[in-house]
Amino acid sequence: MKLKLKFSWVAASILFVACQGNKKEVEPVTDNRDKDTVAVVDLNQIDTSRLESLSIDSIKMCAAFQTAANEFTTGYKNKDAKIYVKYSHPAIVKMNGGMDKFMAKVGPFMKMDTFKFAKMITGPVKRVEPAVDPKGKVAGWYCLMPVRRWMTNNPKDFRVQWLAGQTLNMGKDIYFIDITGIPKEKIFQLIPDFHFVMDKELARK
Repeated sequence: MKLKLKFSWVAASILFVACQGNKKEVEPVTDNRDKDTVAVVDLNQIDTSRLESLSIDSIKMCAAFQTAANEFTTGYKNKDAKIYVKYSHPAIVKMNGGMDKFMAKVGPFMKMDTFKFAKMITGPVKRVEPAVDPKGKVAGWYCLMPVRRWMTNNPKDFRVQWLAGQTLNMGKDIYFIDITGIPKEKIFQLIPDFHFVMDKELARK
């Protein structure tokens, strides 16, 4: 069955909607920059054991994903639709009529009172994996990272969502999609090679 996504679905599952997520205990985050939106790259959480020859690239990609996520999250918290759309996965942009139409939808939606966060941090990267074909060629890199949010009207209301990241050109262009609560079959329709991340992550459970 062909996957069809309307903006109403995107609004519920792709944007960081206040009613989504699971409450979790907050772990400390140390950083000298904007503590409301920035997470640091925690090298202790990087899995480089899968392919030894790619271990250095995995660290570089982890840092690239985190840097992009920091900008993405800061733009989102500041209701900057241009930054949000810049990092939105091309499949979502295409399903909503292209860049201009998607921008026209996202802008007003982000200005709604629902989107008031006292603090929002994306990361650190939980898992980063290359998509490797049978011949050993890397077709792209993918990551899984948490999004932690505190609401303005209730700072004790702490919630977690999960973000999938993708780059097909070693970090030059990076895109994200919120996969919280989305069945893995639908995730794979949007990002087929994300199974490289999911297979490793599910194997740990």
